[in-house]
Amino acid sequence: MDGVSAEVTRIFAAKEQRRQDLARLPFPEKVRAVMQLQEMAATILRARGKAVQPWGIAGHDEKVGAASPP
Repeated sequence: MDGVSAEVTRIFAAKEQRRQDLARLPFPEKVRAVMQLQEMAATILRARGKAVQPWGIAGHDEKVGAASPP
């Protein structure tokens, strides 16, 4: 039974580390992560027949902070 609790402890420690790593990301990286999650969810929702529109930012593939051409 000890092996199970050791594994659970390891999983929770990894989850906490992941949370801390995400919290340290710069804001633009956090927004990019949300956009990726939206795209992933949109794929599933569209397959279910739902109309969804994830966030779209002009030039979001460009380096964050770079000015978009007019």
